[in-house]
Amino acid sequence: MTNRSITSANSRLSIILQSNGVATDLAVTDTVLSAFADIVGVPLVLEGWAADQAFSTAAVTSAEVVQGVDGQKHAGWVPSLVTLSGNVMPDTDTAANLGRIFQAQRMMRETFIVTGTLIVPALARSYSLNKGTLTQNVPIPAHNRVQAAQTFQIVFESAEEAPY
Repeated sequence: MTNRSITSANSRLSIILQSNGVATDLAVTDTVLSAFADIVGVPLVLEGWAADQAFSTAAVTSAEVVQGVDGQKHAGWVPSLVTLSGNVMPDTDTAANLGRIFQAQRMMRETFIVTGTLIVPALARSYSLNKGTLTQNVPIPAHNRVQAAQTFQIVFESAEEAPY
C-alpha cells in the first residue's frame, strides 16, 4: 500500500472566468461593468475555507437504468454534470470576489464560463474542472455567534483527474 495522507489543508482550488460572449466589453472604461474587468481572465485562488467542510462534489450519475413491464432491465450511459459546493469565511477576498461575480452576472444578465484547477497534494492528484457556471452564492452570511461561512456552487461540464 502506498503511503498517502488525507490532509485537506494543503489542497488548492483556483478558477478563471471567461466571457460567455456578452462579457467581452468589460474592459471598456465607460461601462458600469468595467469595475469587474479585474476578475475576468485572471486566476482567482480560492481561500479562506470553512474548517468543517471546505468544498465537496456531489455524486455523478453515469447510467440510466429502467425496467420494462416484462421485468427486463435496460441501461444506457448518460452524461452528467459535476456540482462543486464550497464554504468560505465571509471576511475573505474569495467571499468578496464571489459576490462581485454574482453582481456582474446580474448586471449583464449573462453568465461567465468558469474553468478551474483543483490540486490535492495529499493524494498526489489534480483535477481539471471544465466549462462551469457559478450557480449559487449566499449573499449575506448567517449572523450566529460569529458570522458563518458562505456557501457557493459551481456546476461544471466535467472534472478530469490527472496525476500531480
